[in-house]
Amino acid sequence: MALFYPNNLYVAGLIMAAAAIGIAPLGLRDSRYERTGRYALFAFDAVAIGAMLVLAPLSSGIDVPQNLVFLSSRPQYYYVIVAVSVLTLSPRLVIWTGMWATISLFGATIWIISGMDYFITFGDLPSNASRNDYLSNLLNPNFFSTGLRVNQAVLIAVVTGIAALAVHRARGMVRAHAAAEAERFRIERIFGRYVPAQVAQQLLQAGQLVPQQRNASIIFADVEGFTRLSETLAPAEVIGLLNAFFSAATAVVEAHGGVVVNHVGDALIAAFNAPLPVEGYPARAVNAARALLSLVSERDFHGHQLRLRVGVATGPVAAGTVGAAERQTYTLYGDTVNLAQRLEQLNKELKTDGLICGTTFEACRGTAEPSVAMGSVHVRGRAAAIDVFALKG
Repeated sequence: MALFYPNNLYVAGLIMAAAAIGIAPLGLRDSRYERTGRYALFAFDAVAIGAMLVLAPLSSGIDVPQNLVFLSSRPQYYYVIVAVSVLTLSPRLVIWTGMWATISLFGATIWIISGMDYFITFGDLPSNASRNDYLSNLLNPNFFSTGLRVNQAVLIAVVTGIAALAVHRARGMVRAHAAAEAERFRIERIFGRYVPAQVAQQLLQAGQLVPQQRNASIIFADVEGFTRLSETLAPAEVIGLLNAFFSAATAVVEAHGGVVVNHVGDALIAAFNAPLPVEGYPARAVNAARALLSLVSERDFHGHQLRLRVGVATGPVAAGTVGAAERQTYTLYGDTVNLAQRLEQLNKELKTDGLICGTTFEACRGTAEPSVAMGSVHVRGRAAAIDVFALKG
């Protein structure tokens, strides 16, 4: 039924007042009164709709019986209130809102009936009612059907129950997802202490690492003279020094897009383009090797200055998890890994700090700082000589 000025303003003002009170609990966020405020808010909104049904006139032009309000759209606001309560993601609050909506509807019904001298219902129709009988009954100003109000209350209760169940299931799914993510993060954090973070992520996603064979650049870096140094330190100091160095070195490698694959005593092995692909991996490896040499020259570790020897080789590698079924580790195999280690050892003979193979030099020509040619050198394990370049600077 249409509303006419100024009655539409009355109803709009009442709805705006309820909405204004509705945002009040936002100011109580993280307060001990927030929960109480929310419950009071939705109870108030439900009661406000009931007040609107019984107090706001349907029209200002003529004297329209208030019982006809149930033929207008006003009772539908109860469903809006229940829908809004769903946004709180609280099944109890949804049920609380539906309960107060039902109470408000019954209260409005009783109030309106008590103000009527008499009313007629569908029960007043004859057994074989004609079309005219129905029309005269429904269009009578004193028509009021308590059965329809009961049905409406049942519908509100059903909608409330469905909404509360949906919220309950949604909360369960959110909690399960949050718990799974928390457990995943915890496992990844713990597991990441023993294998590269990228490897830990793949293992958690797939349960295993598919063996890979691809081209990669390998860094083999070893602390020079660490055996002699460790003989002068207590075991705890040795561990602390190594942990400090490896932490800083890992940060350098990861900053250049590489992965520290393994630690062998006081040496580390880093890979670029394995297990995860990365663009320009030869240049990244060379720049990371230079950064590692700069790292040990610019700072000390637990009061000790270290010197590093680095070898960089590029070529095919095999990558994957190996070991017993109960205990496995991620590692790299292949001649490229061996060559990187041989180059690291060759630094001692050539009086250099960092060496790269010819394949690495050619692959990163123009994309990394220049290197100094050291000629062709025979390395252990290879029949043919290889071109070797020293890291300049």
